[in-house]
Amino acid sequence: MLVRLTYASRASHSVSAELIREILDSSQRNNPGKGLTGVLCCNADIFLQALEGPRDQVNALYNRLADDSRHKDLCILDYAEIDVRHYSNWSMGWAGAKQANRELFLKYSSSDRFDPFNMSAVQVAGLLQALSETLSAIKSPVLS
Repeated sequence: MLVRLTYASRASHSVSAELIREILDSSQRNNPGKGLTGVLCCNADIFLQALEGPRDQVNALYNRLADDSRHKDLCILDYAEIDVRHYSNWSMGWAGAKQANRELFLKYSSSDRFDPFNMSAVQVAGLLQALSETLSAIKSPVLS
C-alpha cells in the first residue's frame, strides 16, 4: 500500500544552503532503498515536504522528522492512500521557494508569500506539483 504524507514545519535555527544540501544528500542516499520518493520546498524558515512510499516507511520517516531538533511546529497537511506516485522519479527533489515562484504562490494561496500553514491540502498539492514540473523542465529532478 502506497501513501503520500505532506507536512510543513518551521526550522528551529537558520537554514543554510549547506543544511539543505545535507538533507537532500541524505534523502537521495537513503530513500531509494526504502521505496521513498518525494519533494522538498524550503523558504527561509519554512519547510514543505511531500513523502510517498510504503505506509510503514513513510510513517517511520515522519516520526524521525518529528524527533529532529532542526524542526518545530510540524503540521500534517495531508495524508492519503494513493494509487500512483506524483514524484516517482525523485528520491528527493528540491524546489526552492524563491522570488521566481511568487506567481505560483499567488495562484495556489491568498498571497504571493510562501506559507503552507495557511493553505488547504488541495492548494498545497497543486503548488508542489507545479513546482516539481517547473524544476523538472529546467534540470534533472534528482539533484546530485
